[in-house]
Amino acid sequence: WVYSELNKGTSFKIYFPRVDVVEKEDEKKFKDKRSLTGSETILIVEDEEMVRDLIYESLKKFGYDLIEAENGKKALQVCKKDSEKPIHLLITDVIMPDMGGSELAKKLKKLKPKMKVLYISGYTDNAIVHHGVLDKGVAFLQKPFSPHALARKVREILDTE
Repeated sequence: WVYSELNKGTSFKIYFPRVDVVEKEDEKKFKDKRSLTGSETILIVEDEEMVRDLIYESLKKFGYDLIEAENGKKALQVCKKDSEKPIHLLITDVIMPDMGGSELAKKLKKLKPKMKVLYISGYTDNAIVHHGVLDKGVAFLQKPFSPHALARKVREILDTE
């Protein structure tokens, strides 16, 4: 809930759902079933430097080969410059200035047809699908996310046929 008065200020009330299961328990179960590490090449495209750095540092710990770009234009330049290098996964913010993640993915798929895509956003997947930004059923991870949640999602996508 948001309440605002001109020249007085704004109040925010945020209600979080109750959590019955601690995420660490899920992480232990997942680690036992399958390793989160990998050696695939991942292109990270995120306009917020802090978020991009967090993704980079998180996935570096799991052994991935990482390339980063701060926008779609630079991502296209990187891929054209080193066109022989395979990119196994694109992680892209859905909404970015100049070129959104969906448009970027379509352009990059022409250069890298086997590349898989993980969309990330601060908006919920329902809101993004409802407004026609993404198609239903695409790989999506809502911000904020933990390094382990990111690594699990990445491994899940890379391991699908």
